[in-house]
This record gives sequence, C-alpha cells and structure tokens, in this order.
Amino acid sequence: MLLTATSANLFPSPAVIHFKRERSTCSTCHESLKVRKTRLGKRASTLAIGDFIGHETVYFCPRCGRVFYSIELRSLIPENCNFGYDIIVFVGKSLFLQSRNYQEIRLELQRRNVRISESEIAFLGKKFVLYLGLLHRSVRYKLEKYMHMNGGYILHMDGTCDGGSPHLISVLDGITKIVLDNRKLSSENAEELIPFLEDIKKSYGVP
Repeated sequence: MLLTATSANLFPSPAVIHFKRERSTCSTCHESLKVRKTRLGKRASTLAIGDFIGHETVYFCPRCGRVFYSIELRSLIPENCNFGYDIIVFVGKSLFLQSRNYQEIRLELQRRNVRISESEIAFLGKKFVLYLGLLHRSVRYKLEKYMHMNGGYILHMDGTCDGGSPHLISVLDGITKIVLDNRKLSSENAEELIPFLEDIKKSYGVP
C-alpha cells in the first residue's frame, strides 16, 4: 500500500504502512526486480501522518545487482532518522523564527500526534541548521550569478556572541538582504576574519 494521506492527525494510534519500490523493473537494465528483504517495524513520524510503523520491501536486480529502496519513504524521512523532513523544518522554524522553547514545540507536536522528547527536538534543531547550510552551499553559484546580474553586491558583516560562546559572524548582501554565509569564530580578530572573508570573495567576487 502506497502512502497518499495528508491529514495532520490521520491515525489515533500508530498505523502500519507498507512502502515498496514504485517500479517493478530495473531502471538500468530493465530486468524484473526480485525481493531482497522486507524491513519491518521502522517507527517514524511525520506531520502529515503522525506516528506510524513503516514496513519497507527492498528489491534487487538479478542481472546488475542494483538494490532499490522505496523512493516514497526516502522522500518523507531521512535515512537513519525517525522523524520526517516536515518535522525537521517545523522544529527549525519554531526555534529560530518564532523563538519557541523545547517544551512548547514538544506540546505542539504532541497535539499533532507526534511523540518526541525535548532532547530529540534539540537534535533536530541542529540537523535543521546543518541541512540549511548544505542547501545554501549548493546554490552558491546561482547566488553569484544573480548578484552579478544585479550589478554586484554590498558586503555587510555583523557578529553576535552569547557570553563565552563563539562569535557567530554573518555576511549578507546589502542590496538584496540575502545572507551569503555565516561562521562561528572564537573571536573577531583579523587572523580569523580574513580567511572567512577570502572565502566570500572567492565564492561571490569582490564586493
């Protein structure tokens, strides 16, 4: 059974949902696939469903040996994770845009039929920052092209520090207000700032 539900609280208790390869033939050599194994009992959660138990059928190609997993399951939940991408985004926005604390987020997710601890919320917040950073780096070339078409960029730099924690240095374009990069540095001394700014110049050109 493939997943098509979108309700935020579809099941009052964890449902068992079966995931399998959407195609029955190998995308490389077009041979009919065979079942390699069935993964049982992966407990997971998404905002769209709440808590559920996923059973995944894994296939392989007898000719070329390729292994095929469920694309649908991978699009919902990262590998080796029990919480969906939509929950990671929800946690990240709640923490960094709405300034909500772990308890508030946990109670809100509980109302949406997602059971999660505050320590897991803290971990997902870090994962959100990591994913966001990777996404930002993946579009650097597009940003550079966009700013070049816009006539260049004006470099604005600012830093924040909470007590004895590292300084978070952020650089943004003063024209578009797009954040170009940020980095944690132990201080705002020149020997630490200069390599960071050299990376900005290498990625986006001279401001």
